[in-house]
Amino acid sequence: MRVLRPGVTATVVALRALLLVLPCAALALALPEAPHGTVLAGVVVSAAAWAWLPDHAVGVVPLALVAGWWAAHGVVDWRVLVVGALLVAAHVAATVVSYGPATLPVDRRLARRWSARGLLALVPLPVAWLAVRGLDPGAAPSWLWLAAAATTVAMLLLTARLVRPGPA
Repeated sequence: MRVLRPGVTATVVALRALLLVLPCAALALALPEAPHGTVLAGVVVSAAAWAWLPDHAVGVVPLALVAGWWAAHGVVDWRVLVVGALLVAAHVAATVVSYGPATLPVDRRLARRWSARGLLALVPLPVAWLAVRGLDPGAAPSWLWLAAAATTVAMLLLTARLVRPGPA
């Protein structure tokens, strides 16, 4: 008995499984506080749909639900860093697996390139997290907020410069 269609590689199956697991894991970090059942069901169902159709816009739904839940609860401890990394990893997995049909093997160079881009996209995450954690809006002088914003913008520009494709 064959579970997979002929020609489907294990790498494609693993990446599609990550599309289901990573958003659910990002929401599970909220435990022991249980998210509302609607949010939980929405993340599981939309992540399953995203795993089935990785190049479809339904992939926005689990990312937005998880990020929205965390933002609505105002949590700024270490778990937010992990949630951000999990959501970026899910996005990178979807990007890599959406480059072709399930029977097309994943190109290693393509996977490395997008993994590097995903890591570069995470560069501003700790800076923004430290700014939110360490700066009290009432006690921090205005120049400090401007410095944090300028640093974040500079890091985003540097990231954009580093991921620019080279000459063909």
